[in-house]
Amino acid sequence: MKYLLFFSFLCLTLACKKQDVATYSGDNGISFYRGRYETDSLSYSFAFSITPKQKDTVFLKMRVQGPAVDYARTVSVKAATGTTARENVDYQLSGAKVPAGALTLMYPVVLLNSPEMLTKTYRLVVEVAPNKDFTTGGFGAEITGETIALKSVKIDVSNTIVKPTYWTSIQGTFGPFSVAKFKFMIQATGLTDFSEEAIGIDGYYNLPVKLSNALVVYEAANGALIDENGNRVTF
Repeated sequence: MKYLLFFSFLCLTLACKKQDVATYSGDNGISFYRGRYETDSLSYSFAFSITPKQKDTVFLKMRVQGPAVDYARTVSVKAATGTTARENVDYQLSGAKVPAGALTLMYPVVLLNSPEMLTKTYRLVVEVAPNKDFTTGGFGAEITGETIALKSVKIDVSNTIVKPTYWTSIQGTFGPFSVAKFKFMIQATGLTDFSEEAIGIDGYYNLPVKLSNALVVYEAANGALIDENGNRVTF
């Protein structure tokens, strides 16, 4: 009898716990998000372009908080507090759509190369603008901790060479940042993005060798390459 009572109590407990499992309800939300090792900001410079550009597009990761549906939904984004960039002068935001059945979106932000960017860096802070399809989603780390939902994303844009936000993750490969070093890297490789995502594992191992060889050729013709801080450029 004692074991029967215990079994009945266990079944009742499990049934109660099953009823306590949360299920999603309420309005659909959407938010920006990043990976665990990514940042909530990025920098863009038109000076990195191999050929001159009057505008370019950066894409921000967004994710729906709620179920997928069988129709496309519109996402609205707005400039938030902290923005110094000027709409339709330095940037443009437009509506984008989450496709039917999808839960993620790469939201396009158009950056405009205004004349003032030659001497000034502008900041654009973007956040979700609630509309008929989406409310502002929640913020913080997901259960696994692999991604983090963000309230906003910061974009610094200019037409001068500035230290990329990803440099700390590649400094062990390419050494300390300097404008002179970065210009040389662009000229020697034809690349403008040296982030881990852009160069991949092959670039991680091969580019330092390629740059070292190119620097040997440069120094043979011109002498040591000295950066703006008075330091010799090395790889």
